[in-house]
Amino acid sequence: MQCPCCERRWASFAPDWNRPDAICPGCGAHERHRALWIYLRDEMKVGERPIDMLHFAPEYALDVNLAPLRNLRRTTADLDGAGVDMAVDITAMPFADESFEAVICSHVLEHVPDDRAAMAELLRVLRPGGWALVMVPIDESLEGTYENAAIVTPEAREEAFWQHDHVRLYAPDIAGRLEEAGFHVEPVRIAEGLEPGVAQRYGLLCDETVFHCVRPALS
Repeated sequence: MQCPCCERRWASFAPDWNRPDAICPGCGAHERHRALWIYLRDEMKVGERPIDMLHFAPEYALDVNLAPLRNLRRTTADLDGAGVDMAVDITAMPFADESFEAVICSHVLEHVPDDRAAMAELLRVLRPGGWALVMVPIDESLEGTYENAAIVTPEAREEAFWQHDHVRLYAPDIAGRLEEAGFHVEPVRIAEGLEPGVAQRYGLLCDETVFHCVRPALS
């Protein structure tokens, strides 16, 4: 196994509570971090030219790769403000319209009660032609995203939504929600774009999806 985030090699990755070969023992990268970094590095070419980016809830495995990039003018944000540049409510951001060329929003929206307000804000702070990379946990077996406002206890939320602090369980129809907000959306499965054997070496999940969302350019 090889972690694309820290480039170290291992006989195997460490298991998570529900699956083997999930976590890099060196940098702690899970499958979603490894997939997202591959996409940022190889497809988005982050760091090759100056860019203003908003990054929600940055995780260590991505943070250590993005922070040193001189061309990347990155603002990090989270609701409570711990360990980031700014405390930001994603449903009511303090930034002016069209402040950023790029946004990373990975495993955030499933925690937000009003995710449609958050999506609208992501669109608002992006410049025309700008892009947002959105990732969420998805149950591929669901026909539609599951929400139930009556489910409020941590135990019930873990059973219904996979984690005690999640407020919904997304289906693939999240792409439609993002399109309703005004984005052009391309779901990208990172593992499918790699040569045979590479995705296995990197320990990627075949159904891990990055939603590449673009704010339409002005006509």
